[in-house]
Amino acid sequence: MKIHKNIFWVPVFAILCIARLNSQVNQPSNQAQLSASDGLMNCGHILDGPAYYLKQLENKSLDNMLKITKEEKKQIGEVSYAQVHKKEKIITEFQNKRDILQTFANLKKAANGLVHFKLHVIDSEDINAFTMIGGHIYLTTGLLTYVDSMDELAFILGHEIGHHEKFHLERKIKKIMAASAFFGTAGIEDFTKIAVDLNNKFSAPFDQINEYEADAYGFELAKKTGYDINRFTDFFKRLEKTEKRSMLIKLNSTHPFSSDRRKCLENHIAN
Repeated sequence: MKIHKNIFWVPVFAILCIARLNSQVNQPSNQAQLSASDGLMNCGHILDGPAYYLKQLENKSLDNMLKITKEEKKQIGEVSYAQVHKKEKIITEFQNKRDILQTFANLKKAANGLVHFKLHVIDSEDINAFTMIGGHIYLTTGLLTYVDSMDELAFILGHEIGHHEKFHLERKIKKIMAASAFFGTAGIEDFTKIAVDLNNKFSAPFDQINEYEADAYGFELAKKTGYDINRFTDFFKRLEKTEKRSMLIKLNSTHPFSSDRRKCLENHIAN
């Protein structure tokens, strides 16, 4: 089942309308919302501040309307893990293995979460990292070659841990559940075929807020672990050199512009 980006807008607008009706229930602190939104307005794209508010409404509505049991999360995680390992070439020997595993161990200890995070390396020239529900974090050899320091990698790994700890993965699955009756009419293996590539196949401008949130989490986690905060922006500085900016790209991308993410990290460093 192929998910087209345009399919997203119908359930999203329905979710936002419902969220508007529920907005008086368990409303988060206005001061906290204002602080986060103002931060994005100061460092992000012009759309990011308003998108922050819409994302909070969407999150609350998804959490109120839909629940995923521990058993369902376990099943999705297990099947997704099997599918990724079937599709990709996972390697156990890679450059700077000892330092990378130690960095990952340091971050896991500092995160102190309930999930046992596991690191996997994919033999691919793509510069990519992603997280699957269940605590599986994947890095490509292309990304490991691209980064210049363990400080930089610590931030990236912290970012991926943040996606899990901030419930971004669960909410993406809930969004698919809201978009169709597929989850209830098909087996878990078919459902996870969709879930495996959520970051690429089920995107929206609002989901870019998750990236900023994971960046902030990764910043704090890597900082807490003792890594050099002044190196966290290096990754985005290199990416933005070849980055093209347009409103169309912004509206169809799963991630904010690298230049905006760098600016927001620099705000974290300054503050």
